[in-house]
This record gives sequence, C-alpha cells and structure tokens, in this order.
Amino acid sequence: MGSAVKIYKHFQTPKTSGVYHRLICLTGDKKGMAYFIMEKERVVLGRSETADIRVLDLKSSREHAEIMQVGADFVLTDLGSQNGIIVNDLKVKQHVLSDGDKIIIGKTVYKFSKIEVKEDSKNEKDSLDEEEESIDIEDEQRDKKLAKVLMVILFLGFIIFGISDPEVDTATPQNPTSNKVAIKEFDDSILNEVRGNNSKNKENKEKLARYFHRGLREYREGNYFRAFAEFQNAKLWDSKDPTANFYLRKTAEKQNEIISTYFSKGSRDVDALNYKAAVTAYCTIVRLLVHHTPKDKDGNYTDPRIKQAEENLRMIEKKTGVDENSIVCTRKDNAEE
Repeated sequence: MGSAVKIYKHFQTPKTSGVYHRLICLTGDKKGMAYFIMEKERVVLGRSETADIRVLDLKSSREHAEIMQVGADFVLTDLGSQNGIIVNDLKVKQHVLSDGDKIIIGKTVYKFSKIEVKEDSKNEKDSLDEEEESIDIEDEQRDKKLAKVLMVILFLGFIIFGISDPEVDTATPQNPTSNKVAIKEFDDSILNEVRGNNSKNKENKEKLARYFHRGLREYREGNYFRAFAEFQNAKLWDSKDPTANFYLRKTAEKQNEIISTYFSKGSRDVDALNYKAAVTAYCTIVRLLVHHTPKDKDGNYTDPRIKQAEENLRMIEKKTGVDENSIVCTRKDNAEE
C-alpha cells in the first residue's frame, strides 16, 4: 500500500483541518473503510497487493483503474480492465468525479465525496454515537421520573389506608386486620402495574433502539430509502421520539435530492437523444418510489413523481417509435440510490 491514500475506519476524519476527498467502500470485505486521497498523488485501484486501494473482488483486474488530480478535478480512468467501470448507471472509460458519485467495480461499490474538516468539528461517527447515547439517557430519565411518581402514590396509599387518629375519629372503630389487607391489596395492584409498565416500556425501548440503529447504519452508508423505512418503524414504537423524527426529516430531504437528480439526468439524456440512459434514470425513480409509497383506495400510488416518471417513459416511447407501454421498469427489490 502506497502513501497516495490514508485509510480511516467508518466515518473518522483526519485531525488536521482542511478540505479532503475520499472514497468510502459501501460493500464487500472492506465495507466502511474510508480512503482519503493525498493531493497530487496517483491512486491505483485494483486486486494487486501493491495497489493503493485494494479491490477484493473477483471481477477486479490487478490494476483496474486510477484516480488522478487534474487542477481542481479528480479524474477516474479505466486502465484497460477486463470488466470495466460503472459510475452511477453508466459504464465509463474516463470520468470527472463529482461529490456523491458511486464507482462500481464488479460487486464492489465506492462513494466519492468531498468533506471539510474544521478544527473544532467532531467526526460524523462520534456525533451519531452521541445521539444514540442520548436515547438511552432520555429513557433512563423517564424511568427515574416514573419511579418518583410511583413512590408518591405508595406514600399517599399508606396515608389513606394506614393512618388513623383515635382522638379525632372515635366514632369509627378501627380494624387493624382490614387495614393491612387493604394496604396489601393496594401495594399488590401498584406493583403489578409497575411490573407491567416496566416490561412494556422495556420491550418498546428495545424495539425502538433496534430499528433506530439499523436506520443509522443505512443512513451512514447513504441508503436513504432503506433508512427512512427503519426510522418509520422506530417511530411506531415511540411517536414522540425526537431523534427518530429528526432523521425521518433528514432522510426525506436526501430522498428528494436523489429523485430530483435522476429527473435532471433523464431530462439531459432526452435532450442529448440518449434515450437508453434516460429510460434507466426514469425507471430508477419508479423503482425507488414504488418500493416505499402506499396506494390510495383506487390502487394508484400516492406519490405524483411516479406518475411523472411514467409519463416521461411514454414520451420516450413516442420519440423512439416503439409500442406504447412497451417500456416496463422491472422492479428490483434491492434497488437503492
């Protein structure tokens, strides 16, 4: 491994402030590794042990591709590999990388991104971990408040059922045995309620945490549609959880950005008469949205963007002279942005 890259785990960042460019491995044995590209260095991706970024994939050549900085740009070039490179949805020989581009070699996916590290900033993983810990802290605080309320109830119960003043209440003879029975019944009912609530709260918290942690993992990897589904499941177990609601909003924003990008790409491809690429863009929109969109009572999807993408496909059919409804977007259950 050369000095052309520095490797960090997950979303850790360099300690020195500045602007950095990196590749994040999203799949395979190196999933979660971040490769920070050193300025003005030639970075080689491939299966060779001497490659700067080792691609442990059966379809990777020994020296599969390279990334070179040209001015302010980073250019990805195929080094004559046997199976080629795909950037986003297109097979390329050379490509100027943009923030968010997905580089695919065989079954291995990398994401190219640009980040700015500030002196007083924490890395993304630390901030997310702190948010996860805050969930447990809030739950613990709620449990403490519940315990205090129950103590007050028990105390009042003893006052109501267990205290009598013979000088004041002389007209009503006291029965110590009946008082003890009443107190025991009251205590048993309170304890049973506490046990039931604690058991239910514990189960809800465990399920919320399970869905929330899965959602965070998908969010970190850029799988915003799957992340949204997990955060929705978390909200079912606590509709007022602030962190789940926050990430629902964040993932919805990311989803909208991705769909807008595909609409823009499809429009550009139509203008360039690249209809095959346009079909791919619009079908990607359909696959992403139908997987997460409910239907109305008439069986139509409620997201209007699905209808818009399908209308664009019908327009392409007319332009290319093929039969109407002959372009069918085959659903892929694993389709992701």
